[in-house]
Amino acid sequence: MNQIYRALHMPPKRLIKKLSGQKEIYTIAVRRAPKGEGCDPLPALGEEPYTPLPYTPGTWYADPLLYEDDNGKRWLFCEAFNMAENRGDIAVAEFDENDHLLPPRVVLKENFHLSFPTVFDWRGEVWMLPETSADHSLTLYRCTQFPDKWEKVQAFSVGRELCDSIIVDKTPEALTVLCSETRPDNQLYTRYRRYTVRENPEAEERDDVDEFILDEDEPFNLQHRNYELGSRNAGPLFTNNDQTVRPAQVSTKVDYGVYLQFWVRRGASEVPLCAAMPQNVAIAGIDPADLIGIHTRHYRAFWQRRCRAAAAGAVLKP
Repeated sequence: MNQIYRALHMPPKRLIKKLSGQKEIYTIAVRRAPKGEGCDPLPALGEEPYTPLPYTPGTWYADPLLYEDDNGKRWLFCEAFNMAENRGDIAVAEFDENDHLLPPRVVLKENFHLSFPTVFDWRGEVWMLPETSADHSLTLYRCTQFPDKWEKVQAFSVGRELCDSIIVDKTPEALTVLCSETRPDNQLYTRYRRYTVRENPEAEERDDVDEFILDEDEPFNLQHRNYELGSRNAGPLFTNNDQTVRPAQVSTKVDYGVYLQFWVRRGASEVPLCAAMPQNVAIAGIDPADLIGIHTRHYRAFWQRRCRAAAAGAVLKP
């Protein structure tokens, strides 16, 4: 996106801080989901502050995703952006017995940018579908030793930049994936794209064919032709009060991921539930005036936020 355009539309005080050398970065913060009155419609909107992820010099963290293994242990997968290399890798942070996050460690690297690690169980194994838009692909990884070792199973070339993919349905035979495609001239604008990853029936008998096939959902995609500022996923689907909720991030013409909009399924369509603004969430040690936006959320836990010095957020379900 044209940086001159951003500067012309940026509030003067913030522009002065950027010109003076202050950086705008992401971070992650966590807390337990509050209960009781005042916690609806979403338990992440309570007043208790979030605790930031431990700081690592030269790295900022984004796109948190909580995962619970078969033993009930919780892990937080995320993007670890290496500022020296100007590239994101995938990292994991472990929760100790008191639900405090330990420092993250990188578990997946490529020679291109990785982010938004959607980690999920499927076919008796643990899988990851991170954002690989820099490679113009959808790439599926299988875990060979949890949580540190991952093998690339298949990269589907899509010829476009697909970001922030989530799983909206799965059967033993197939996955339904909802992605956001960025507009080539301005990545703040996106539109939804839906695909099906299905097993290749020839793979069991032949070694020279791919394990999976990727199908584009053309009727769905034709219904979502227009690029918008709010058509971007902000985390996996989750259930709250017996409702299936999908978080989306809303950008402005200047900033990416300024606030969250939550949508609830109503049959084959969605209706808005509520929105979460930066002022809804407090992070310990961060001046609220320095917060720019809320970017990502995962139920059971998390928010991500952006600020000038370091910020993002998250929540653990008891």
